[in-house]
Amino acid sequence: MESTAQLSVSTSDVSQDGPRDGKRLTARSSSLSSNSPIILHVLCVAFHHRNGPQVEYAYPSFPPLKEKPRKTSSREDDLAIELPDEWSFLPFLCLPDGAHATDEEFIYFHLPPVPEWHNYPQSTLFGLACYRQIAATELINKTSDVTRSTVQKAVVVIATQPVLGSVRTKLGLVTQAFFAQKDFSKLEILETLYQNLVSSVTGFIPDSVFYMGISLRELIFKFRQKTLVLFKLLFLEKRILFFGQKVERLSAYQYSLISLIPDLLRNLQDAGSPKLGNSPPASMPEPDVTASRESLNGSRRLRQIGAPLPMFGECAFFQPYIPLQQMDVLMSQDTKAFIVGTSNSIFLHHKTLAVDVIANVDTGAVEILNPALNSILNLTSPDKKFIDDITRVVLATYSQEDDMSMSQQLEFEGSDDDIRSRFEMYILSMLASVRISQTASISVDPNVRGKDFLADYNPAWIKGWQSTIHYSKWLAANGGDLPDTSDINPAHPCQGTSAFGILQTSLAARFSDFGRSLSPVQHNVSKAVESSISRAETQISKAVEIATDPVQQQKLQAGASQIFNNVTGYIAQKRKDWATGSPSGSSGRVTPEEGGEQNWEEVDINEGPSNSNSQPAFFGLNTAGGWTSFLYYKENFGRSGT
Repeated sequence: MESTAQLSVSTSDVSQDGPRDGKRLTARSSSLSSNSPIILHVLCVAFHHRNGPQVEYAYPSFPPLKEKPRKTSSREDDLAIELPDEWSFLPFLCLPDGAHATDEEFIYFHLPPVPEWHNYPQSTLFGLACYRQIAATELINKTSDVTRSTVQKAVVVIATQPVLGSVRTKLGLVTQAFFAQKDFSKLEILETLYQNLVSSVTGFIPDSVFYMGISLRELIFKFRQKTLVLFKLLFLEKRILFFGQKVERLSAYQYSLISLIPDLLRNLQDAGSPKLGNSPPASMPEPDVTASRESLNGSRRLRQIGAPLPMFGECAFFQPYIPLQQMDVLMSQDTKAFIVGTSNSIFLHHKTLAVDVIANVDTGAVEILNPALNSILNLTSPDKKFIDDITRVVLATYSQEDDMSMSQQLEFEGSDDDIRSRFEMYILSMLASVRISQTASISVDPNVRGKDFLADYNPAWIKGWQSTIHYSKWLAANGGDLPDTSDINPAHPCQGTSAFGILQTSLAARFSDFGRSLSPVQHNVSKAVESSISRAETQISKAVEIATDPVQQQKLQAGASQIFNNVTGYIAQKRKDWATGSPSGSSGRVTPEEGGEQNWEEVDINEGPSNSNSQPAFFGLNTAGGWTSFLYYKENFGRSGT
């Protein structure tokens, strides 16, 4: 007997003569029990030269829709599968802006539930598209709808849980093989992909599967201290826009940030639309009895605080990649807060969106557009110490890779698990501080009474969180009171940190970065020095060889004797000239024979000898040697009259 609660999708439920002609298949309703597949559909989305992006294949087929007038009677529309109004933007999600500039791209996105499909989950569905393109001239079977020089298509997987990072590699390989056929009428490979995913992605999903495809280490490496600013923003129900050119990394950064909230990735049922908000949180798995004491205590604590902390639904919206066709959702009165990602710069300049913060994943910049948030998001000294400690460990072990999954740390310190556990402790300590601060003013404990437990977290931020809808929702889920956190230390993880300590840590990190940046320069300088020393040693060796050679010694001795004779003769001549009072070759403007004292004021100190054969070393007074000789001559012979 079949249950009508949900829909079980299997290959046996689909008519075998359906999708190959591109028309919508007919599926019979059956139950989607606890063993129902997590993977719901595999789609093919293509860019039509006249209609734009459209879904041209779905396996298994979508449930039938109520009759509605067709927009056109063109036969080419028969290739497109009709979509419910709630999914009208789906084709634009799969072929993102600027996709023509890349050979391959992965796009993560969320879909709202379709109320008309009563047997489908009435919560957020999760999609992953793999986009590729091929030149039309390479196709073996070129259909009539191929009128452009390039054919652009995407293979899409839709699931009930955000486990798509675990199927990314398989989806990429199948999409590559699908294009390698060069005949898009052969769709059997997509059916095989669906069947394989249904059988492999089933049952209870451990946390490690949700974390596949994201990297907290890369998030820290990109945003550094601003990572904690973005983390705190999650609690404030603000309008956050992530911008970047690579759509996959754009989505991965957002998922990485979301994963810092304990157990939130498992509970995104209300993230697909701001109108959602009634889905109960997914039950947390019972901890393994063989797990460590720390793991058991962590699981108990998460249950104890009512994890996960609600972030989406009831006016809050999360879309890892959003096209222009979904912009109306952001401007809707139902949407108070959102976290969305885009590669289209139009969103950056659309003032009606009233974006509070823009996070640029290409540059790592975080721009706060709402001035009221500056004081709320101001990090305290303990906050800075907390995030700087994490950043320092990550930078010391980080190696940037194109694949985010390849930048993981093998050791625990600085790994994703280490980062996640530190942020979990931050949340637990914050909740314990908030609880004890409510009774600190009347406490009889001298260690508690009158103490400000919120100062290290920035009281403005705590107050901002407590004014949100989701704080009230979380409080109501815990019986209207904060959960018991008596076994958690009500203090900041970096309590007591001073501003001077923060400065020391910051300078140490900067010098560490500077040292790494100087490594190539140091290497080049070392090579240059080594080369110079080598050349100098060679020259010295040659000089030693020459000096020890008897023949060279004779030549050197003869040259030295010649120089000595020349100098001796020159000095003797000058002495003779000075003795007679008439320098050799001089014009003799004033001589002792004229009688009287020498009139040295008439001597032109800048005038050189007029005779080209004269020696300029003594009377060329425009030189240092000439000036010295002039002074010597004046002192010894200027007033002698001889």
